[in-house]
Amino acid sequence: MLYINKVPIPDLSVEGAVAPHAQDIESAFTKFIESSGEALDNPTKQSVLEQLIRWSGPAGKEMFPSWLAAVRAANAKVKTGGLLGASRMEEAKAHNEEHFNMAMGSVNWANCGKTSDNILFELKKLHPELADGITNVERLTVPAGKGEAARQALSAVPQQGQILLLDCTFPLVHTFVLEVHSNGNRYLCQGYQGAYFTSWWTGKDDSGLNIGKEQDKDVTEADRIRLNGIRDGWGLGKTIPVDRFEAMVRTLAKALDIAGAQDIAEDHNDSDKVAELAERETAAWRAFANFWLDLPFFPVKREADSIGKRTTRPEIQITRIQLPDLTKGAGTSISVSVVPNSIKG
Repeated sequence: MLYINKVPIPDLSVEGAVAPHAQDIESAFTKFIESSGEALDNPTKQSVLEQLIRWSGPAGKEMFPSWLAAVRAANAKVKTGGLLGASRMEEAKAHNEEHFNMAMGSVNWANCGKTSDNILFELKKLHPELADGITNVERLTVPAGKGEAARQALSAVPQQGQILLLDCTFPLVHTFVLEVHSNGNRYLCQGYQGAYFTSWWTGKDDSGLNIGKEQDKDVTEADRIRLNGIRDGWGLGKTIPVDRFEAMVRTLAKALDIAGAQDIAEDHNDSDKVAELAERETAAWRAFANFWLDLPFFPVKREADSIGKRTTRPEIQITRIQLPDLTKGAGTSISVSVVPNSIKG
């Protein structure tokens, strides 16, 4: 059994078990490289991952304070000739390459922040002419209190012959992609870390939901009904009805405005009581979180409660990516079409 910060990690050799932890493991790889200055190529990462998988099995028992510490220890074991030492690197590479690629690849489509990058990457693979054809890339940050500016930015429609991808991020919370056609057709494409893969959202693989009754007992039946309802209304590769979209951007704008009106004690002095200051610092996100269940992302009460504990103020960052209309005016989604049919880790 593998323990990370005293939390037991289930046997990672079981199909799909790596996926909920893939983002943490990839982040640990990045932190290890930054802190040690040591490069980790893919074969080494594959070996490190296999070592973590071995430790997580029923025959093992290893405890680490963090995923970074676990990656550091696994890398040391690989380098010093442990279970996957240098003499077995080629064997490990051959045996685990597909497993590693699937596990780490699942980060891309379960991690909301990488969804737009992957959509563009896949589109460029299918249509190399797009490599130089991305035009009018603009980045806009809309802070709390500027709800109307957010509504207008999200309501933009491209000119004839163009498709507009709006890569939208609430920092440290969620990223989603709106695909907008000149005829007004809109599609929402997203994954949600620890909750669902993009393949589940688009209706290509129902096993891509990570919060089933067995996986996550803290998610209520009402949560699941709401989540499946937003997929039915906003996902599955379907066009978003105009009235539903307009209601969403109004809700989002209102949430930003109300959050911006909160006193979060940006300027405080040492005389402030700690509890009072903490309460005021979370006020803006707590106000925004009151609208979370009405937004089509991950409308789960537990998530709303978590978002309500963040500090500072919400904002939305919007990147505009303008592409030629590959559908020739048909209005069908280009982003949904490149999402894999099945994603496993």
